[in-house]
Amino acid sequence: MDEIILTSQERLKIFKALCEHKNLTFNQLVKETNVQSNKLAYQLHFMTRKNFLVHAKGTYALTADAQQRIPYFSQILKKEVGVLPVILGIVRFKDKILLLQRKKMPYKGYWGLFGGKQINGESIPETIEREVFEECGLRARFERYNAIVHERLTLDNHPKHSFLFVITTLAVDSADAREQTEGKVAWFDFIETLDGSVSKVIPSDVYFLKTYTNSSAHIDHVVMSEHADDSLTLNG
Repeated sequence: MDEIILTSQERLKIFKALCEHKNLTFNQLVKETNVQSNKLAYQLHFMTRKNFLVHAKGTYALTADAQQRIPYFSQILKKEVGVLPVILGIVRFKDKILLLQRKKMPYKGYWGLFGGKQINGESIPETIEREVFEECGLRARFERYNAIVHERLTLDNHPKHSFLFVITTLAVDSADAREQTEGKVAWFDFIETLDGSVSKVIPSDVYFLKTYTNSSAHIDHVVMSEHADDSLTLNG
């Protein structure tokens, strides 16, 4: 099939129609999107080849893999920048706290708490335990949730990044932390970290430590099941 160029708006219309309907025939897609049939056929063929679509019994439907990516595709196609959820971990051993010096923006070169993005299918404790191990080699154990905080980073008073932090506490049995690939790691005196004696610590992380180290928060974890007949059940 010869390459046919679709505009971003045409691709968005096709994707939007497939998100809003579980199954659509080709003619229904033509009606829903108002995209020329040759362009539509090309895009559907491309999406099927990339395993984004399944074509069966004369209808097209998003694959389960594609449905997992709906929130991300929507932001890209609409050119939206969303809030990024990040799991943070407070790792202490005796009177020390373990910090990571960031190698990447934002906050490149600053020391801060361990953390990262959640992989689909992980629980929050699984995420932060994995992140700590990947970043310093320690097998940390999740202990509790401390807080949920929304942080916005601005540049010249204009929004640059927006984060939703889930702050947690983890326990470790040793101080044998080693640098991996994410940046340098080091133990610092906890009190000196709070009073500003340690240079280049992310200011909001210092605030989190001062405010939430001894706090506890409740976060519910629920699992929903979607069935072939479109019914939903809440698992216990």
